[in-house]
Amino acid sequence: MKFSTLGQIVTDYAYALKESAAYNGEYGDVGCDNLLKKLNNYKDGVVRLDLRPSGFDMLDNIEVGEPGYFSNIIDNYKIKLARNIKL
Repeated sequence: MKFSTLGQIVTDYAYALKESAAYNGEYGDVGCDNLLKKLNNYKDGVVRLDLRPSGFDMLDNIEVGEPGYFSNIIDNYKIKLARNIKL
């Protein structure tokens, strides 16, 4: 999985959490900011460990696999995609 795809999946999930909480009358963000911080920390780790300064513009095309931090979110995304398949 490319980092751009991972970032999009996690960001969409985080904002869906926030929106769901707002509809249910919650005052907090129910972990949206925490999840986005985890993504940003993961991004910093990838940049720090795998890229030279000249390669920062290629960050979105780096293969990161399916990190354990976000395995639950990725699994839910895959299930959602599978349900949308029309046979």
